[in-house]
Amino acid sequence: MPTAFSRRGLLLAPALAAAQSQRPAVRSGYVDWSWDRWREITKESRPAITSDQTGKAALSDLLDSADWATRRARLRQVLDVFLGQAPQSKPPLEAKIVKEEDAGDHHRRHVLFQTETGEFVPGFLLIPKQRRGRLPALIVPHQTTQEARKEPAGLAGNPRMHIALELVRRGYAAFTYDAMCFGERHDPGSGHYGDAIPFYRKHPEWSVIGKMAWDLSRAVDYLQTLDLIDPARIGSIGHSHGGYTTLIAMALDERIRAGVSSCGFETFRHDGNVWRWSHATALLPRLGFYISSPHINMRNYAGVQDSETPQTPFDMHWVLGLIAPRPLFLSTSDEDAIFPNAGWSARMALARLEPVYRLHAAESKLESYYFRGGHGFPVEAANRAYGFLDRWMKA
Repeated sequence: MPTAFSRRGLLLAPALAAAQSQRPAVRSGYVDWSWDRWREITKESRPAITSDQTGKAALSDLLDSADWATRRARLRQVLDVFLGQAPQSKPPLEAKIVKEEDAGDHHRRHVLFQTETGEFVPGFLLIPKQRRGRLPALIVPHQTTQEARKEPAGLAGNPRMHIALELVRRGYAAFTYDAMCFGERHDPGSGHYGDAIPFYRKHPEWSVIGKMAWDLSRAVDYLQTLDLIDPARIGSIGHSHGGYTTLIAMALDERIRAGVSSCGFETFRHDGNVWRWSHATALLPRLGFYISSPHINMRNYAGVQDSETPQTPFDMHWVLGLIAPRPLFLSTSDEDAIFPNAGWSARMALARLEPVYRLHAAESKLESYYFRGGHGFPVEAANRAYGFLDRWMKA
């Protein structure tokens, strides 16, 4: 998630320059998307819900006097208000294999699968040539880049982000696909997150991040139809955009057996405001009602304190609580320019999360790794993450 639109992987596409002569620019890089346009479309107002987190600057405890099942249901109830209303039913997958390529030590299968009626999402399924029995599978949502699924598959982008390629060489089936607003699902003329505007016209009660979790869940649906995949051993791993996609999807879909999030979140209260989630992106626009300062803007929001932030009735550690007690690995940079207070956020969130894992005698299923070196997935972090997945996905 960028602090400015000019970061690597988010530069304006050439077609956008031509489109700007016909589309009014809202701000640098943003043509169609704005929080105000979302409000015009949805007529939304501030959610009329509160919780034990409301009004607190510190993160609330995940455990309270209620039994965990009751408490967990309440966490989900509040989160659902902000994620919005997903469709009530799923259409058939109608999955198609477009082509299959020999990629040396693995096969690269080009596929299309239906996530909503009439919406077919392109993906790559990487399959190791040497395999025995049904394979564990890992879904790899990509980071914030218009190279989209090509990067995890090793066909473009940063070699450190060729995560699906690394995994297939470790004996996994690895599946990556284009997220909404990226790759083949992006209209470059609409600007950054401009594709969210037609989405919200179609689904005014939903959210982009809810849609991203839905699509990942549909990827689980697809993998479970394949004879070569063990349907009980499907996990998810992602960096940055792919990291928080993994977290939200795991919170909503208990079929996801294990997960890794690299540089994938910052709590609202330690970041200081919710601008990045509602204005800088189209992910969780209902959080935009919890911003009061007129001085927060696109170039000045990361780590900027806002007095309304403590009124948000949940924080990102609630998402982690909904994942418990499944295996979860968090890799966090203490020098992250995108999430400048990520290290503090992760430590505080884990302090609330660890008692939930202890309650379930699942302490070994929760691991964290902190490093210096920016918003990335360095070798040591990757090796620890892959080792963690091997322990919980290959058993």
